[in-house]
Amino acid sequence: MTRFDPLNTFRKIAFRFSYLNLRQGLVNRAWTVSMTTTIPLLAVAVSLAFAFEPSQASELADYGPGASCLILPENVFKLSMSAQGTLARVNVVRSSKVRQGEIIAQLESGVEESQVEAAKVRSQTEVQIKLKAAVAEAAEAKVGRLSKLRAAEVTNQQSLEDAQVVAATAKADVAQAELDRRLASLEVVRLQATLERRTLRAPADGVISSVELHTGEYADPANPVAVLSEIDPLKVNVYLPAAAYPLVKVGARARVTPKDIEQPARDAIIETKDPQIDASSGLFLVELRLPNPDGDIPAGIRCAIDFQR
Repeated sequence: MTRFDPLNTFRKIAFRFSYLNLRQGLVNRAWTVSMTTTIPLLAVAVSLAFAFEPSQASELADYGPGASCLILPENVFKLSMSAQGTLARVNVVRSSKVRQGEIIAQLESGVEESQVEAAKVRSQTEVQIKLKAAVAEAAEAKVGRLSKLRAAEVTNQQSLEDAQVVAATAKADVAQAELDRRLASLEVVRLQATLERRTLRAPADGVISSVELHTGEYADPANPVAVLSEIDPLKVNVYLPAAAYPLVKVGARARVTPKDIEQPARDAIIETKDPQIDASSGLFLVELRLPNPDGDIPAGIRCAIDFQR
């Protein structure tokens, strides 16, 4: 589509006017007439340009060359400890590449580790269960003997009932010992979760962009230990005028070319477009996802966008 150029229009009008003046022999008045007609003619040309310029281009590709384009990390994580304490070690430095789940830092956890080990021992031992079971077995045997003696009327009913109460209590003690062992297993899980909260892990694959705290320093949830940037995929932010809004389709492809480094153009996919247009600038944001499996495109650089026709 050919766009109306107001400056070119003005030049044509001014040239025609000067040519007519020369033909009529009005050389002496050329300067005066030029000064008195230049501003009105320019105003008319600009008015015509805005009057006849289309409100939107025919295709989204027409907006690509002039669009503001910036390559950013997919996510930026400020990594803080879930608990507070002294850092036992920090395993990363600036620019370290990490994988999801990799340990970034750990707090001093000697006490918590010993509690976990003690709970494991309690959950695995059967000493109390065997002891209570032996007592219950002896109590049941006594009840059996006293029952025979009572049947022979050698002993009284009270002795038999007392033995039955002891046997029932011993049986309950066995059940309590088994319950204590199961609770000890759950205590191991709880203590391990507490210990894990003293370990900081990477939430995603990425690159450490800064390290704020080091070994021996005090860490808490309010202060990040490190900052992790997720760079695969990258996020491409493109700002377009409101006229392009109906032309943007989620899922459409575009070619993104980094400007500040020598890298070939790559395919990106439109992920989202803002549901709101900025009133002051008349622009809206379009986000694209740019694969970066080798990490050779850094975040924070400018780019050129070419929407496919």
